[in-house]
Amino acid sequence: MRLTSTPPTELRESAAAIEAAALAWAAKADRGPLSAEDQAALDAWAAADARRAGAYARALAANAYLNRVSALGADYRPPRRTMGRRAIMTGGGALLAASLVGAVGYGVLQHRERIVTRLGDVRRVSLAEGSAITLNTDTVVRPELGRNERRILLSRGEALFDVAKDPSRPFVVVVDAVQVRAVGTSFTVRLRDDGRVDVAVREGVVEVRRGDGPAIRLQAGDRQSVAADGAVATERLALETIERGMAWREGRLDLTGLTLEQAAAEFGRYADRPILIDDPEVARMKVAGVYNLSDPKGFATAAAMSLGLETTPTATGVRIGRVGGR
Repeated sequence: MRLTSTPPTELRESAAAIEAAALAWAAKADRGPLSAEDQAALDAWAAADARRAGAYARALAANAYLNRVSALGADYRPPRRTMGRRAIMTGGGALLAASLVGAVGYGVLQHRERIVTRLGDVRRVSLAEGSAITLNTDTVVRPELGRNERRILLSRGEALFDVAKDPSRPFVVVVDAVQVRAVGTSFTVRLRDDGRVDVAVREGVVEVRRGDGPAIRLQAGDRQSVAADGAVATERLALETIERGMAWREGRLDLTGLTLEQAAAEFGRYADRPILIDDPEVARMKVAGVYNLSDPKGFATAAAMSLGLETTPTATGVRIGRVGGR
C-alpha cells in the first residue's frame, strides 16, 4: 500500500478511530479474501494517513497470531519460519499481537465444550469450521455442532460472532426462547439481567425469531431488542455506531447517550468497584465519550467534572453526587 503525507494536525483522525477502523478491516480480511472492491477501498483508506498502515499491520498480526495459536492449542510455541507478505508487513507478528491483545484470551472451541469468561475478561475462540466467537465479560457459551446446523447456546453475557459461510449448515445462536440465525455474517448477541436479548448486526443478514413467532430479518446497521415478554424494538444505526458498541473488544466502553446510572451499570459488568449514585436526578444525567473499561474511577471523575458534580471515594468504589451534597 502506497502512503502519502499525513494531513495537518488539526484535521488528523484520532488514534482510537484509526485503531477501530483497522480492527474492522483486519476482521473482514480474516474471514476470507477481500473482493477487488474491498481491496481498493482498503488501499485508499491506508493511503490517506501514514498511521493507518501501521494500525492495520498490528491488527493483522493479532488476528494471525490468535488464529494460529487457536488452531494448534494453548501449548503451541511459534517456530522460526519464512515470513509471508502479511507477516513481513506486520514486522514480527507475534510480538505485535501480544502487545495489541493484552488480556484477551484465546482458545479452540470444541464440540459441546462450555466456554466461560470471568468478570473483566475478554476471550476469542475459534470453531474448527472457521467461525470465531469473541466473548465479553462474564459470558457463558456452549456449542452444539451438528451436520445440518451449527448451534451455539448463550446462557449469560455477550458475544461477537464472526460466522464462516456454509449455506448447508446455518449458524444459530440460542438465548432462552430467542434464536438468531445466520449463514455468513458478523453480529453480537447480549443477554441482559432483565431477560432482554439485544442483537446488533455489523455485516451481512441475520434472522431473529422468538419461540414459534415469525422471523424478523436484520441487516448490517440494525439493532434489535427482544424483551422477556416478547416485545420487540428495532432501530437503524450507522455502522460506525454499531462498531463503537463493540469497543469492549479493545478494552474500551462507548457510553455516548447513556445516563449516569446506565454508564455505572456498564462499568459494573467489568469490575467489582461500583460507581454509586444516590440522587435520582443525577442518575438521569446524560454522559458521552469513550472510556477505558478498567478505570471506573477515571470515568467517574471525568463525568463529574463535565456535569458539575463531585466524586467521593467509598470503601469499594466511588460515589457521584452534587457538589457539597446539595
